[in-house]
Amino acid sequence: MTAMSRVRRQAILRQATGSIELAELLVEAGRPLPDSAVRLLERALRTLDELPEPTRSQAEARLLEGEALRALGRWQEATLPLTAVTEQDPQRLEAWLGLGWCLKRLGRLDDAIEILRKGLAAAPDQPIFHYNLSCYLSLEGDVQAAIEHLTRAISMDGRFRDLTEVEPDFDPIRADPRFVAVTTVTV
Repeated sequence: MTAMSRVRRQAILRQATGSIELAELLVEAGRPLPDSAVRLLERALRTLDELPEPTRSQAEARLLEGEALRALGRWQEATLPLTAVTEQDPQRLEAWLGLGWCLKRLGRLDDAIEILRKGLAAAPDQPIFHYNLSCYLSLEGDVQAAIEHLTRAISMDGRFRDLTEVEPDFDPIRADPRFVAVTTVTV
């Protein structure tokens, strides 16, 4: 690969990344995706299409593709590049989390749980895996496992305790005394 082609490929990846990041700034939770965000995400996908092989199939480009598709709500399509990233580069936390997120929204909660367990095996010291896994286990009705993973997440990073207050995934177990004990700060 020539220095010029390397520079061009990096510029394409930076441009796609920038479009995705700008689109994310426009998103408001619980609201439809604004047209401006849709245009930015579609631009990111078109930009990535400019990449030649083998760069197009590498983890960095596939992750960006998956994230753009996920943000567009094209969850089934997003599972393909995100799965590829988990296989190519298991240390990419975003791929595991994004794949689990898509599977959950596709109504495949068991698969989402399995993916997060595999991600946790690849990166056991990441509290976000424990937190997200506890969310999904709560929805599945596995209270004990949900509490165990939530406890681990909070013990690794206390900021996750604050997130539980507004996380609707915990609604099924919110009144459980074990959940209350884990999420209540005693002074």
